[in-house]
Amino acid sequence: SPQTCGDPSDAVPFYLVALPGQAFYYTALASDVNSLINPPFSYSFIGTAARVFTTQELSTVPFFHVRSGSVLGPLHSDNLYTTSTTERDSALVSGYVDTGIAGYIYPSQICGSVPFYRLFTTTATVTEHFYTINATYRATLVASGAWTDEGIAGYVLDFNVCA
Repeated sequence: SPQTCGDPSDAVPFYLVALPGQAFYYTALASDVNSLINPPFSYSFIGTAARVFTTQELSTVPFFHVRSGSVLGPLHSDNLYTTSTTERDSALVSGYVDTGIAGYIYPSQICGSVPFYRLFTTTATVTEHFYTINATYRATLVASGAWTDEGIAGYVLDFNVCA
């Protein structure tokens, strides 16, 4: 209902840029995208992963971002996004850097939101999290054996649905 939902017209694109096979970075800031797709980082612009709020709206919670490494955009950096302060704090204790709040999302499936699935991979050279609203793509990644399903990170607005 309007009494418990954020205003969907306030939601903005949650962009995804990547160094394929190395790092995935999500941001609601076009300025971050512009910085990362140019040297020295040269990430690829993948597209919009979802829509999120940049300020807290009714029924939303912070979507925290912490990252391994000490500078923005390092190769092999893991970008972890979570609504859990406990998980965020645990990552910080293990050496992750707090980059603040990436956006605000719903903690449950309300207000027309969709699941934002979280997956994890680790190899000899890469530790990384990946997020998607696409259940089929999620299943494909898990079936590949390279990715572990970590459930639902939270609930976001579908980028394919206009406000």
